[in-house]
Amino acid sequence: MILLTGASQGIGFACAKALLERTPSEVMITGRSEARLRSARDSVPAGRRERLLLRVCDQASASDVAALTVMLRDPRTALTGAILGVGVNPMYREGPQRLHRLAASTIDDTVRTNCTHTLLITAGILERLRKQAGGVLLWIGSQAPKAGLAGAALYCATKSFLSGLARAARNEYAGRGVRVQLLNPALVRTPRTVGVVDEFAAAHGLRVAEAEEIGNRIVDAYLSSDPGAAEVDL
Repeated sequence: MILLTGASQGIGFACAKALLERTPSEVMITGRSEARLRSARDSVPAGRRERLLLRVCDQASASDVAALTVMLRDPRTALTGAILGVGVNPMYREGPQRLHRLAASTIDDTVRTNCTHTLLITAGILERLRKQAGGVLLWIGSQAPKAGLAGAALYCATKSFLSGLARAARNEYAGRGVRVQLLNPALVRTPRTVGVVDEFAAAHGLRVAEAEEIGNRIVDAYLSSDPGAAEVDL
């Protein structure tokens, strides 16, 4: 089984569809909405639908994350790899905000979801892959930290967190046959970004990629036998 977090739509679901098409593996997608997960599965061709497993997991919820981690650590759970894609951006909910204007609760919630809970899930996956001496773990990051996107300092900070995690995890686990990599998309059109991404791209002369394009490139990296760099911009 290949696990994809935050994958009921957007880049994550594009990765799931590509994995179902290009591998014989079962694929488990997580998301906070059961209805959205079921809708995603219903959109998959019937011949692949039975290999798409659903699990409700809100990565903002400590109890949901703890339950998912218990499942991942259970040796009865077949796990060959994972693509972790959750990364909330309060800018989409509150609009662009200078850092000094952000509420303490917004900072705490975003750091917990993007960093603390991602790290807990990562630890559970790496323990399993280390014990079985093989597997792949990819994180979906962002190129926003390199741009220092004004109005999204909190999101940029939490995505920068993944850089150090990916480099250290590679040093810690590569010797046990575990391949890890951080992949950073640029601007991508998804249900979450569609309201702002085209306007931003036009204002800055940038290209917007479709989720399916980026999903296929992430799956290319997942299936590759070349470890590549610890961090790669897509």
